[in-house]
Order: sequence, then C-alpha cells, then structure tokens
Amino acid sequence: MNEKESWIDRIYNKVTAPQTIRICGYTVLITFFGLIVLGVIIASAVGPYNIVDNWISDLGNHTITPAPFLLDIAVISSGFLLIPFYFYIEKYLAPIPRTPEEIQMSPGRYRMCYRLMGLNFFFNFFGTLGLIGVGVFSEDRDIVDLHFTFSVLLFGSFAIGSIFLGLRISFIEQPLIPKPFNYLVGIYGIFVPFTVAGFALFNLSPSWEWVLFFVILGLILPTFVFTLRHAENNLKMKNKS
Repeated sequence: MNEKESWIDRIYNKVTAPQTIRICGYTVLITFFGLIVLGVIIASAVGPYNIVDNWISDLGNHTITPAPFLLDIAVISSGFLLIPFYFYIEKYLAPIPRTPEEIQMSPGRYRMCYRLMGLNFFFNFFGTLGLIGVGVFSEDRDIVDLHFTFSVLLFGSFAIGSIFLGLRISFIEQPLIPKPFNYLVGIYGIFVPFTVAGFALFNLSPSWEWVLFFVILGLILPTFVFTLRHAENNLKMKNKS
C-alpha cells in the first residue's frame, strides 16, 4: 500500500475495484430485475394490476399488491449498488492523465471527456437519488407528494444524463464498450431517452411511464453489462499477474 495514499483514495480504489463491481453488478441484476418481475407477477395475479392501466409506483401500494415491499427493496438497494458503477465508468471514460506528455498530446480530448462525464455523473447522481427516494417515499409512505417529485427526478435525470454518456462513447475512443456497439448504444443514448421523456411528460399516463422505463433500461442495461464485462476482464488479468 502506498503510504502517501489518503483515506479518500483508499475508499475510492476499493469502491472502483473490479471485485466490487462484480459483486454489485450481479447483486443488482438479481435484486432489481428479480424483485420487479416478481412484484408484477404477484400484483397481476392477486391484485387489480396491469402495466397498461397501473403506474410502476403502484407496485409499492398495499391496496393494489400484497407485496409492496418488493418494489421498495428493488429500487433502494439498486440505487446504492449502482454508485460504484458510476465511479468505475467515470474512472475509465474520464481518465486522469498521468504525465505532462499525455496532456500535451491531446488536451482537448481530456477536457471534453471531463466535461461530458462530469455532466453524466452529475445527472446520474440525481437519478440515483430519485431511485432511492421513490422507494423511501413509496405510495404507502408518500409525504407532500415527494413520491412524484422523486419519480420526475429519477426519469428526468437519467434521460438528460444519457445524452452526455452517448456523446462520450460515440465520438471519443474509450475502453468500456467495444465497436460497433458503442455507436449503437451512444446514438441511442443521445436521442431516444430524452425524446421519449418529452412525450411522457406531456402525456402523463401509466403506459408512457412503462415505455420510458424500458427505454431508459435500453441504455442502462447494455452499458451496465459492458462495464461488468470490463471489470471481469480486469479481474482476470489481475489474477493472472
């Protein structure tokens, strides 16, 4: 261990370690998708629930489903477990130049990476805050309409943040998403989530909320899987050395 390394650096290195990303990654996949699917199945089978007429948030309402806690656990736990991913993505998509020569070789590239990923991290942070808030202030525990506020924060932040991530992975070389997938994921991120969020905002309905949910997943999921793959490869290389 480097004696000059601060406690902040040690925490950062631990949070962005490939092993941490692996644990958080598989835990999110199991808890989020498993609990959401299970919640929909239970609510549809027992309560008056369907994805056309009911909001996603209705999965956290005890008058509609006998298991509202499934949604709460899914979104709160996923919100916290996604935080290491955001740091890991920023670490590799906005790398810190190690030598003066690296800065002189491509100063514009580093500035652009920092700006794009700084904005992406900013909106991801508030999107995650919205995700956690949706679970904490579920329909069963809503206070002064905080559930709706966090829902808007969740979808709006991820939709706007998608633009900056899309620009970064489409036009500047990066190690996480291989070609040609980076172009497909990047262009999708630039145009689709924000456009659909606009339609959803002016057509507030359960069906549009579900559409926006799947559209945002259409960017987050491949980015998530490729990031997890990158961490797995780093872990294999570390174990071989």
